[in-house]
Amino acid sequence: MRTVIFLTILALGLPAAAQTELKCPELKPRTRALKVLRMQPLKRGKAWLAGKPKAVNTLACDLYGMKTEEAEYDGKNLVLKHSFTYLEKDEARAFCEKRKSAEKLTTTFSGEAQSSADEFCRRNKKKDFGIVRVFDASPSQGRESARRPVRQIFRLYTKAGFTAEEHAFDPLLNLESVTLRVYDKKNNLTETTVNDFDGRQMSRDTWAWNKAAASRTHTVYGGSNELRKRTVYELREDGTLRREVSTTYDSGEQPMTRVEIYCDAKGRPEKELVYDADAAEPKYEYAYAYKYDAKGNWTEERKSRSIVYNGNRLPDTQSAPEITKREFLYY
Repeated sequence: MRTVIFLTILALGLPAAAQTELKCPELKPRTRALKVLRMQPLKRGKAWLAGKPKAVNTLACDLYGMKTEEAEYDGKNLVLKHSFTYLEKDEARAFCEKRKSAEKLTTTFSGEAQSSADEFCRRNKKKDFGIVRVFDASPSQGRESARRPVRQIFRLYTKAGFTAEEHAFDPLLNLESVTLRVYDKKNNLTETTVNDFDGRQMSRDTWAWNKAAASRTHTVYGGSNELRKRTVYELREDGTLRREVSTTYDSGEQPMTRVEIYCDAKGRPEKELVYDADAAEPKYEYAYAYKYDAKGNWTEERKSRSIVYNGNRLPDTQSAPEITKREFLYY
């Protein structure tokens, strides 16, 4: 068993199934800890200074690239923090056996036997599965060992070891959502569907690859399979990102906005164009600037806006740049 501290940056307002991403960002060299600071810029004369952090996210990772700690702060105030305990294979089966989950529903060994989680254990007791137990790790909640999980996620795996299904349960082990994943023959993820406890679709994502065009497409659909967003990633010969084009759609599947991001030779955003609906000319253009550490990872990113009018680009001197800083601790 291993215990992991986790807080998802986007947890507020997202469904439970969206909070199960445990992988750290893919960075080289391997990163032990990462702090991301979103700054509140201050203007001094004509220059914009970074100012103080308005939001801070901290992240720690193990040698396998899995999150071992993550927290979100509003300034200096802790907003949200969770701890994760992972049970795999024998430990997961032991968890089910301890609850007597193999017994039939008609057996009245305890009220817990009637939970959705016990039904999962009964159906999948011979399969390869793991359990992620999520705890509230806020200081006000006391010692971790004294707390009950606020969510438990039962994960079924493919023969290749990839996650095929995630069943998320509430503190009483009632089913909240089910996430289903589909892979191609090369184990590339091609589809993810999130259903609610009653089997109704909440969202669906698809991924498609076009080898001839050196591109991949990520499409997001809503609960009724209505088109919400489509992003096309165009790649260079070495696999780095060359251009990213994202289009968002309204409830009638009509384009609302289009964003084009052009990247440098290492795949980092260099220029961003923002369009209204299907307009031929962008409304805004953003320029990116970076500072780097000795390992080649950026430690400061500045995103400055220009207004586009009749083909002319006018720097928006009244709008503060978006400034993000990163601090690394490497293995």
